[in-house]
Amino acid sequence: MKDKGLILLLSIPIVMSLFFLSTYLCMQLKLKGKETIVVEYKEPFHDPGVSATIMGKKAKVIVYGKVNTNQIGTYELVYELKNRIGMIRKKTRKVIVKSKQAPTITLKGNDIEYVALNTSYEEPGYIAFDVENNNLSDQVITSGEVDPKRFGIYVIKYEVTDKSGNKTTAKRKVIVKDNEKPNLELKGYEAVTIYTDEEYEEPGYIATDNIDHDITKNVIVKDNIKKQPGIYKVQYQVTDSSGNTVKKERQVYVIKHEIYKEEYDKLENQTKGWWSDNKLDHKRPLGGNDGKSLEKYQAYYLGKNKKIIYLTFDEGSNETYMKEIVDVLNKNQVKATFFLCQNYMASNDTLIREMVKAGHSIGNHTHHHKSMPSLATKETFDEYVKEIKDVENIYHQITGIEMDKIYREPKGEWSERSLKIVSDLGYSTYFWSADHYDFGDDVSKEETLNRLLKRYHNGAIYLLHPKNKGNYEALDEFIQTMKKKGYQFGLVKDIKRNEKQS
Repeated sequence: MKDKGLILLLSIPIVMSLFFLSTYLCMQLKLKGKETIVVEYKEPFHDPGVSATIMGKKAKVIVYGKVNTNQIGTYELVYELKNRIGMIRKKTRKVIVKSKQAPTITLKGNDIEYVALNTSYEEPGYIAFDVENNNLSDQVITSGEVDPKRFGIYVIKYEVTDKSGNKTTAKRKVIVKDNEKPNLELKGYEAVTIYTDEEYEEPGYIATDNIDHDITKNVIVKDNIKKQPGIYKVQYQVTDSSGNTVKKERQVYVIKHEIYKEEYDKLENQTKGWWSDNKLDHKRPLGGNDGKSLEKYQAYYLGKNKKIIYLTFDEGSNETYMKEIVDVLNKNQVKATFFLCQNYMASNDTLIREMVKAGHSIGNHTHHHKSMPSLATKETFDEYVKEIKDVENIYHQITGIEMDKIYREPKGEWSERSLKIVSDLGYSTYFWSADHYDFGDDVSKEETLNRLLKRYHNGAIYLLHPKNKGNYEALDEFIQTMKKKGYQFGLVKDIKRNEKQS
C-alpha cells in the first residue's frame, strides 16, 4: 500500500505537467502576413492581424503597441492570447515606417563660387532637412579641398543620409581665378586728328597681365573710321586666361583741310616776341606791339580799365605745381585761365576734368609748343592747323565738351599772319601785360610776391608759369592782398572786343 501511495504521489506533478502542456499546445497563435512589415511614411497601415484558437475554437487576442505612420521609425506590435487558467502565448511583429523621399541639401552662396588667387576660401555653408523637416545639417559629410594658391576648378561634395537610409549628394564648384584685370596701354594719344585724305595709322598698344604676362597678341581692335569729317572710335579689348576683360577706346577726329587764303601772304610773318614794359607805378603798360591795337585779329593783352585781374598760367612741361595752384585758387574761390599743350592734358586728364568742373578756363597752347609763325606758310599750313586741332580734340576727348576758343602763342612768339590765321580758326589770342620773368626754378616765394605786387594794374593779365614753386607759394597771399585792395579776378575769355587796351 505504501508503495502504491508513493507512486500516486509522484505521478501527480507529471500528470499536472502533461495537463498544462496539452492545454498550452491547444492554444494556437499565428501571425498573418510577414513578421516584419515596411510601411511608407504617411501611408495608412493595415494590420494583417493573427489567427488565434484555444482547443480548436477561435479566441480573442489582445494587441499591445501602436504604429504611427506620420513618424518614421520602427514599431512593435505584441499579440497576446490568454486562456482561462492564465496561460499566455505571444507573437511579435516589427513594423518599419520609412520614406522613399531623399533628404534635401541646400547650399548657401552659389553653386559656383569664385575665389581670387592667393586669398582664402571660406565655405558659405549648407542646410539639410529630411522629409519630416528634421535638421540634418550637423550630419552632412563634406569632402574635397580648395587650394587658393593654384588656379583650377575644385569640387566640394556634400552627403547626408536620413533615418530611412535615403542618401542625398550635392556638389559645389569652386573656381580659383585671377580677378585682376589686365593692363591695356594705348601708345600715342587717345585723341588722334587726321585729314580726310589721310590713312589712319594705328599708334599701337601693349597688353600685359599679372599671370599671363604679355598678351598684346590677344588684343581685338575694331574701328568705324570713314574718310569724311566726323568723330570716330577705335575700340580695343583684351581678355586674360581668367576671363578678366578690359576695354579702351581711342577717338579719331577726321577733319577737312582748311583753305590757305591769298591774303595771308600779304600779312607780315616776321617772328616777334611779346613783351610788356611792366610798369611799377600800377599804370596800364604798353604791350608788345608798342601799344598798337591788334583787335582786328581778336588779340588782347589787357582787360577792362577796372579793378579786375586775370591770372593766366602757361604750361611748359609735365613737371609743374599745377594741382597745388588749382587747390589754392579753389580755396580762394578764384577762377584762372590755363594755356596747355596736348601732352600735358593727355597725361593729366583727371585734373583737367576737375579744373573744368571748378570753373577754370583751359586755353589752346598748341600740340608741340612750336613757334607758330614758322608754320604760317602755305607749305606748312596743314601742320599749323593740326597744332591747334590736336589740342581741341584731346580736350573734347577728355571732357566731352568743346574747348573755349582762347589761345596764346607758344613762347610769346607771334606775327600778324599767325594771329590772322588763328583768328580765322575761331580763336581770340591773349598776351599779357604783367610778367616777372619766372622761368627759373629758384625764384622764392618772397621774391615772387614782391614782383607780383609791384606790377598790378587795372585789367592786368598776369603771365605765370606753374613750374615755378615761388608762384605757387606766393599765390595765396597775393590773391588775398589784392582782394583787400578791392580787386576781383576774372577769366580772359570774358574780355570783349573793342575794349580799350590802353
